[in-house]
Amino acid sequence: MADATERQTLAATGEERGWNRRVADRVDIYMRGAARIRVIWSGDDALSGSSRHQDDIMEQYSRDLATVKGWLSR
Repeated sequence: MADATERQTLAATGEERGWNRRVADRVDIYMRGAARIRVIWSGDDALSGSSRHQDDIMEQYSRDLATVKGWLSR
C-alpha cells in the first residue's frame, strides 16, 4: 500500500477536528462555523498557498504546510 499523500493526511486531520471539506480540482476548502480555510495544491504533496478566513474576512495567508495543519488543529 502506498504512503498517504500530504493532501490525504491534511484531509484526515481536518476530518478528525470536525472540519467539512469540499474539493474543487486542486483546491480544498475546509469549513467549520464561520471559519474557512482554502488550500491550493500543486500536485498532492506540494502546497501552492492557503488562506484562513473568519466571517468571510481573510485573516492569514501561508505557503507553509505546518501552518495550515496548525489552523486545522484549532
